[in-house]
Amino acid sequence: MAEAYAVALRERVVRAYEAGDGSYPVMAVRFALGEATVKRKVWRYRDGELRPAKKGGGTPSRITAAEVEALVTHLGDPTAGELTAAYNRTRRGRGRVHVSTMKRALHRCGYGVKKNGAGRWKRAVPTSRPSATPS
Repeated sequence: MAEAYAVALRERVVRAYEAGDGSYPVMAVRFALGEATVKRKVWRYRDGELRPAKKGGGTPSRITAAEVEALVTHLGDPTAGELTAAYNRTRRGRGRVHVSTMKRALHRCGYGVKKNGAGRWKRAVPTSRPSATPS
């Protein structure tokens, strides 16, 4: 997502428009902005606010900090997979979470994520044996 325009630029656009230096299209060309952007800046100024609005969005996590703390305390020094399994043990359907969700919750609560019980990356192994050639 793009960053908000600086308040100084917003003020210059609004001051120029309010001073009668031109219409919305003229201000848009002059400040290299879109016409709709100029309109929104003027409207926000007239509503009493020129600062950028707070960014919104995102889906709140289903895992609370208290749940993470309780799981870590109960399991000791678990991996993210072990935490996820313990969390999902009592939940069904949409209440269950993926290990990546658990990792985001751990990071949000200030925990690091272990790779496996030994603290090392797990080795990749083939999922099935190649079929034997017929004799």
